[in-house]
Order: sequence, then C-alpha cells, then structure tokens
Amino acid sequence: MALVRVSQPDPLRTTSAAAASATSGVRATGESMSDAQESMASQGTPASWTGDASQAAANEFTALSARLDAASAAFVRAVTVLDAFDDTLQTLSSRRIDLVERVSELNGRIDTYDADVAASDKDDATAQEALVQRSANLEREATALQADVDAWNRDQESAEQTVIAGLQGVDTVAEGQSAASAPNRADAAALADQLQQKVDSGDPEAVADWWSGLSPEQVAALVMHSPQLVGNAGGVPSEVRDEANRTSMLSDIDYLTQRRDDGQLTDLERQQLMNAEDARDTLDDYQDRIDPETGENQAFLLVYRPDAFNGDGGVAMSLGNPDTADDVTSFVPGLTSEATSLSGNVESMDRLMQLADGKNGDRSVAAITWIDYDAPSSGEGLTDDPWDFLQVAGQGKATDGGERFADFVDGMRASDQGPDAHFTAIGHSYGSTTVSHAATDNDLQVDDMVLIGSPGTGSADTATDLMPEGHLFVGSADYDPVTLLGSPAIGALGHDPAQADFGAHRFEVDPGSYRVQDLFENHSSYFNEGSTSLDAMADVVAGQTPDEVDGRTLGSYQTLDTLVVGSSVVSGGEQIWNGVEWTGGQVADAAGWTWDRAKDAGSWLNPFD
Repeated sequence: MALVRVSQPDPLRTTSAAAASATSGVRATGESMSDAQESMASQGTPASWTGDASQAAANEFTALSARLDAASAAFVRAVTVLDAFDDTLQTLSSRRIDLVERVSELNGRIDTYDADVAASDKDDATAQEALVQRSANLEREATALQADVDAWNRDQESAEQTVIAGLQGVDTVAEGQSAASAPNRADAAALADQLQQKVDSGDPEAVADWWSGLSPEQVAALVMHSPQLVGNAGGVPSEVRDEANRTSMLSDIDYLTQRRDDGQLTDLERQQLMNAEDARDTLDDYQDRIDPETGENQAFLLVYRPDAFNGDGGVAMSLGNPDTADDVTSFVPGLTSEATSLSGNVESMDRLMQLADGKNGDRSVAAITWIDYDAPSSGEGLTDDPWDFLQVAGQGKATDGGERFADFVDGMRASDQGPDAHFTAIGHSYGSTTVSHAATDNDLQVDDMVLIGSPGTGSADTATDLMPEGHLFVGSADYDPVTLLGSPAIGALGHDPAQADFGAHRFEVDPGSYRVQDLFENHSSYFNEGSTSLDAMADVVAGQTPDEVDGRTLGSYQTLDTLVVGSSVVSGGEQIWNGVEWTGGQVADAAGWTWDRAKDAGSWLNPFD
C-alpha cells in the first residue's frame, strides 16, 4: 500500500509584525483617549461659573469623563488581548518553521522509499521484508507528524478565535464600563508614579526587577498611560520601549498634523513633527526586517524625544533586538547630528551589522544608532545658529552627552536577557569625544570601544584611561583634517588617539583623497560600503581583532597645516581652505572647520601659531 504524504501546515494568516503594527495604532488611540479623560477629570468647570448652569455643566463634565474612562479601560483590555495574540503568533511562527522542515524531510524519505520499492527485486524475500519494515516505520512517523501539523492548524484557529472573542468582550459601552469598574483594574497613574521613582533613582537594574513583576494588563495600562516615560526608561525591555515609543510617535504625528492643518503649529512643534515623521519613515524603511523564527519586526525605537534639545530631538533605533543579541554595538555620531539625521546613520549601522553578522558565526548582532545628546549643530548652516555650532570647539556638550550615553548603555545592560552581550561603543568625530567622556567620567560599561575620525579624547591621556589594555580601537584617515586637531599639541577636545604614544590599536583605513575639496568627504567616509575601515569595525563588533597599523609619530604624517597647504597645491589652486564651499548636509560640517571659523572658535585650532 502506498504511503500517504504528510500535509504542510496551513499558511500563517497573520504575522507578528502585522499584529504589532495594528496594536500600535490601537494603543496610540487609547493614549489619546486616556489623555482626554485625565484632562477632563482635572479641569472641571471654571471657578467663576455659578448657579444651575454651572451645576449642569459640572454634571456633564463628570459624565463625559466617566464615558472616556470606560473607553480607556476598554482600550487597555483590547491592547492586552492583542499583545497576547502577538506573543502567540511568534510561537506559532517558530513552530511552523520547524514543522515545514520536518514535513519536507519525511516526505522526501517517503519519495525515496517509493523509488526503492519500484526498483526492488520482487523475488528477493529479504529485501521485501526490509521494505515492509521501512513502510511501517515511515507510516508511524507520518501519522505522528500529521497529528502535530493538525494540532498547529487548530492552535492557529484557536488563537484567532481568542483574539476575536477578547476584542468583542469590550466592544460595547456596557462592557467598557464593566472593565472600568473591575476591582482588579490596573491603576496606571500609580504604576507611572512607581516607575518614575525607579527611573529617578538612576538604577536601571531596579527598573528591570520591578518591571518583571508586572502583569500583562498592568503593562498595557502603563504603556498606554505614560508611553513617553516607558519608552525612554532604561531597564524596560526593548520590545516594550519600542511599543511605547511608536505609540508616542503615532500620537504626536496625528496631533501635530491636525494643528498644522488648522494653521496653529508653532515653530517648535513644526520641528517636533519633522522629528516624528523622520522616525516613522526610518522605521518604515526597515519594516521588512523580520525575524524568520518569530515573524517579529527587528527595528526597535529605543529612544523617542522629539522635543529635546530645543527641537533638535533625541532618538535611538536598533536593528536587531539588543536584549537577545550576542553582539551589540551602539554608534554615537558627531557634529550636526540630530533626530532628523537618523536615517543616514541607521544606513551606516546596517552596513556594519550585515558585515559583522558574516564574521561571528552563529552569533546574532544588534546595531543601535544613538542620537540622544545635544551635538553641536546648525539647522540650515552656520548663520542659523552659529553659537550652537561653534560649541564644537569645546567639550561641554560632549561631557553632557557622555553622561547620557553611559546611562543609556546601563539601561541596555539591565534589560539584556541571557548571557551578557558583547557590547561595543563606536564614536565618530565629536561623537568620539562624547564616548570618551562616557568612559572617563561615567564608567561606560562596554567591552570594546572604537573611535573614528576623532578630534580628541577629552581628559584621557592614554588608551587605558578609556578602556582596559587592548580594548580601544582607533580609525584615523591620513587625509582627514578633523583627526589632526589633537596633534602634535593637545587640542581643545583632547589627545589624538591615533598617536602611537596614546597606546590604542590603530586599524587600517583608506587614506582618502588628497584634494582640498575632498578633505571633509574623507572625514565622513568611514562607513562607506566596501571600505577598509568598515571591515575593521565589523571585526571589533564580532569580537575579533582587526589588523593593526602603526600609530602616528611626529614626522610620519602630515600635520593640519601641511595637509591644508599641500592638498590645496595638488588641487591646482581651484579652491583654497578659506573658500571651500559645500552643499546640502556638508555645508555646516565643512564650514565649521574652515580656517577663519576655526580662528574665531579659538587659537587652539591654529597650527601656525
């Protein structure tokens, strides 16, 4: 008798990523509802109102507040149900992948059996007996595996029916009122106060411990009530921070877009809307990054503060889950970095992540772009805010940013699951000075550090001031003028870490173009596709040691003055240092280091003095 093949499990009708996206929309609507209810409950009628009209208005305020509260309770229940559905989908996705592989393997063996039967000698009793035994064994395996497939199909159907029933359980006014009056209803405001106290204590481990004791409904209520607090709290799981920050982002876009359409948007709100839309667009660019095992989206919004730093904004995004990855890196960009520069920096980290993933075997990688400090910037060029831009000449913003970055890393360490991840911090340009301050001033908890295009390392005099011996790696292009600011004398931003006597591992990078008009392109080229520097950084992220080259010694490299003069001569005089003009995003970067501007910023930058 012919053996029956095992059927493959049904297609997964809903992915985790799709469910999470729908839940974000529901959660954002619920947040708006909760905000409206709290505002209504706190305002009441104006104190100057009196008489029957005042009482009638107060009664109406109370009734409306109660209706909004019932709606908020219903939304919390709905989000709790949807979150549980998402978790179930991730499990179903993993199980389905395993079943598909098992079915394909067993059906392949059945195909081989059929071919062996067709080619067998019917008169060979021994061979026929062996085939009969194989048939019986295959039939038993097929029966058991088909039972597993059928169970998976039933579980998918059950999960869908459960989420439908759960949502139907809060789709009427009466059901919302029942949820609002339930004795075990989560007190979101009290939970928010408790979380705020934990955050204020500066102990993300305490936050993580406290968070682990919350029920699913408490989590749903807290995220809906205080998404800004949850989304930016170190120690909260990255998945939850992402959910909370997406909630804030969608709510902001909805509210600020309406204000824009009504002609009421302030200048600060306009910048906040740009920051929110940029975060949304960047997340959308990576919406196809799906974990093949769980179906979960692998882009996580870990920080979302669109109104921070006078509208420059604070943001951090990870490709890969940093709580579960084996190798984690966090990148701090430098001059002119703000929330709207997220996309380009994430692209750089994506290239690094893909390369590191090919070097570390079966280990997983997560790559974070962190722009949550007030980097010296100038929105539309130097004339927009020259004082903010010229603060690149000092360490104040790097000092403040270093403290914030160290706190962020502590939070990531606290939410890490399983064995501690191998964590690498990367700082570029002014971001390298910021990372240096995180290490010297705030005990930055990373395993390795990479400084690229560094103008100086703050108060660090040697590599061991930043990291234990052998764990500081430096990339410095020969024709990158920014890296020459700390040598041969110490510049305002500290030592040049590429100097031999600093004691870091200096890895090979492409020297760059020796034309004066290309010097600042050299400074921004470290993450270029196929570059030597990108490959070396991927080695570090993957826990390997890149090839080392000699550090700088006096006379072995061109100092800033000789580089400027020499590259101007080579360029045929077509552009001189004081007259270099750039377009687009490079305007502020190049102009900030032109000779006249440098003299305005301070004589420390003048190598001819």
